Amino acid sequence: MDELLKIVSRMAPEEALSQITTVVERLLADLDEDARERFLMNLIGKSEGDKVSGMVHL
Repeated sequence: MDELLKIVSRMAPEEALSQITTVVERLLADLDEDARERFLMNLIGKSEGDKVSGMVHL
């Protein structure tokens, strides 16, 4: 995990998000529906904003 954070921290924020998006898309494709839902709900739960508006952006 620390190695991933080091790599991402050397990138511009936009590039880091683009790369992370590609990785997450591949990982989510390999998960079953329940695991994807748990991941997304966990991600939403960690956000500071309104949960409903956060889901709209997903």
